[in-house]
Amino acid sequence: MAQETLVEVQLKEGQRLIDRLVQDGIAVTAAAWLRESESGDWYLYLVTPLVTEGGGKRPAYHRVNTVIREMQKEGFGMDPFAKKVIGPHDPIAEDLIGKRNGHPDGPPMPFHGARIGNLDVEEAYIYPLPVSSR
Repeated sequence: MAQETLVEVQLKEGQRLIDRLVQDGIAVTAAAWLRESESGDWYLYLVTPLVTEGGGKRPAYHRVNTVIREMQKEGFGMDPFAKKVIGPHDPIAEDLIGKRNGHPDGPPMPFHGARIGNLDVEEAYIYPLPVSSR
């Protein structure tokens, strides 16, 4: 599968997950696919206030994984291990929100810088603000 096709599939599946999370009442304040420089792997970063300011992620992962399992019954194909949840006060989250603010609508915005927050990235696609949050 060509890289371009893989990215297109990831973007669509990511949007499906974001839309479903919001529909199910789970706040998503920012989201992006990031290809981490260290591993070269793509991860869907979901920014949600379910992650506590102290960094507690267990409730957020539980809620998101429950939604993913429900979606898998409907043919959702994203690898559940391809996502990470972070809180709104995480430096990555703050940077994603800042970069996205200049691009509030439309398709995910490509980013080809070297860092997002405190994370080295090769590239990224930053989603616009979820519809329910506008």
